[in-house]
Amino acid sequence: MNPSYIKFSLMKTINSMQRDPGAYVKNAGRDFSRKRKISFSDLMLNIISMENHSLNRELRSFFSSDKNRMPTKSAFIQQRKKLNDNAFPHVLSSLNTIFPFRKKFLGLHILACDGSDINIPPKPGDTETYVSSNTVGVGYHQMHLNAIYDLMEQRYLDVFIQKRAEINERTAFIQMIDRNGLTGKCLYVADRGYFSLNALAHIIHAEQFFLLRMNDLNTKTSFLRRFPLPSDEEFDQMVQFKVTRKQSHVYKDHPERFFVLRKDRPFDLIPINDKTALFPMSVRIIRIKLDSGNTEYLLTNLMEDRFDIALLKKIYHMRWGIETSFRYLKYNVGLNYFHSCLRELIIQEFYARLILYNMTMLLISCVKVVQSEQHYRRKVSVSDAVVTCRYFLIQRIKNAEIKELLLKYLTDIRPGRTFPRKVRSRRFESLTNRI
Repeated sequence: MNPSYIKFSLMKTINSMQRDPGAYVKNAGRDFSRKRKISFSDLMLNIISMENHSLNRELRSFFSSDKNRMPTKSAFIQQRKKLNDNAFPHVLSSLNTIFPFRKKFLGLHILACDGSDINIPPKPGDTETYVSSNTVGVGYHQMHLNAIYDLMEQRYLDVFIQKRAEINERTAFIQMIDRNGLTGKCLYVADRGYFSLNALAHIIHAEQFFLLRMNDLNTKTSFLRRFPLPSDEEFDQMVQFKVTRKQSHVYKDHPERFFVLRKDRPFDLIPINDKTALFPMSVRIIRIKLDSGNTEYLLTNLMEDRFDIALLKKIYHMRWGIETSFRYLKYNVGLNYFHSCLRELIIQEFYARLILYNMTMLLISCVKVVQSEQHYRRKVSVSDAVVTCRYFLIQRIKNAEIKELLLKYLTDIRPGRTFPRKVRSRRFESLTNRI
């Protein structure tokens, strides 16, 4: 693993697509069949390396103000429109194949699943992304990014993008579980919004593991209310129950042993008309006490003899890594900044930002930080590494310089550092107010 090979792998993937673009364009055999000022590979690399500036400035930065090579904004957008939905996802998945996810924790791939709302530029008539605000007649537009993030590799494994009107985190979770091609055992760590019996069944059927945060017992719809649980501040209890579609009092009268599905409730492992099948589940319900004094409930199928309460608390705390990655993705990589109001082009930039983030983390993994005798351990600054990665991709940094530049910008690792979360609305960044 070295920076030059990482960049070579990206370019090899894009160049192979350029040689045979049929699977990545809307009109195979016609799009990108003639020589244009901006080639397929330049187009892809330009979008991946974009920052938060105006489109004219992005083009000037990429083409180094060479007027003979630099296309107009109109020509650039026309070329972008020729790409279909497969182009950027193919690059993301190809790089994940070239650079496998090898790091594990106690023999498990630790995969965090979470989502984040992304504000996008408005488009008249687009009701699928529109969100009403508290002010009458005023609203904004959003898309929702669901992601599977490998906490040990610190890279995105898979994503599922939904428009605001289509948000269903449970459906997205199941889709990503079924698409997971990692070898070996995986542990899915997710917040309460991703819990469903259908998702658990998919994980169990795949012979994998889960660790999910649950709604507490004060919530009327809490799944845990059906079980007789201890009143201790912390406990670890195994429960066993069976899922069925049969609407029988034999099952309904024993909610602690049977979960009777409503007719409209999805559960893929029992067909809708099958009234005889029983899907058994055996899970642990854990109540933990936080340092703040509050309590949380976790649900898992991990083995009790290997994963005690203290270890489960540690693993769930690791989930915060995906929250940190969303912050870098939005504010450093530039997912809050788009260069078009067209929805298909916005989705292109979603994937382009994910590719750049993964490339950055791959570059960081190439260097080893020598620790000094300072109070804190140190690591490569991700925010500065993103800038270095961009310039490396567009050939402003030589291969021999990249490691030195990465190690030049270090930051302290401060475990246990906390800040109160500031919940505030944030508007999209206007296309007309860029520098």
